[in-house]
Amino acid sequence: MKGIIFNLLEDFIVDGWGEERFEQIMTGCPLHTSSAFVGPGTYPDSDLFAIVERTTAELGIDTPTALRAFGRYAMPRLAARFDVFVRDHRHPKSFLCTVDGIIHVEVRKLFEHAEPPRIWFEDPSPDKLVLHYHSKRKLCALFEGLLDGTADYFSVPLTREQTACMSDGAPSCDFLLKFSR
Repeated sequence: MKGIIFNLLEDFIVDGWGEERFEQIMTGCPLHTSSAFVGPGTYPDSDLFAIVERTTAELGIDTPTALRAFGRYAMPRLAARFDVFVRDHRHPKSFLCTVDGIIHVEVRKLFEHAEPPRIWFEDPSPDKLVLHYHSKRKLCALFEGLLDGTADYFSVPLTREQTACMSDGAPSCDFLLKFSR
């Protein structure tokens, strides 16, 4: 997992619950990494899962809810840091159609050892999009939060229905998105 995700998770926890709470969470985490997480660095997925697990236990919230909230929080910050990928879009649908074919291609070029999820789509009508998410990490709740954050970012309401999930044995997590405009 890339360091930027760890940095955003730290910001999410600090902004929501404070620096002291974040330090308390980190103190109780069994991490493989002993130094600070650096944006372009690559770190074990197990470190992210340990931080999320410890955070949810400490705060008394379930993991899917926490990951959705984190994804929603992270999206505008990712858009600000990587403006080049969003500035030409006026609608979440056009942006989402570029995630795998453009954004994740660039991520792989820029960051050695990056393993972004695979995302592909079907475009059944102007107001709908079917997204398929596949990742060995199975972070579909985080992806849901990123979808919600994308809708917020473009100020376009969307409804999403998950029609398949890797956690239930499906080959991908599938989402039917319906846009209000």
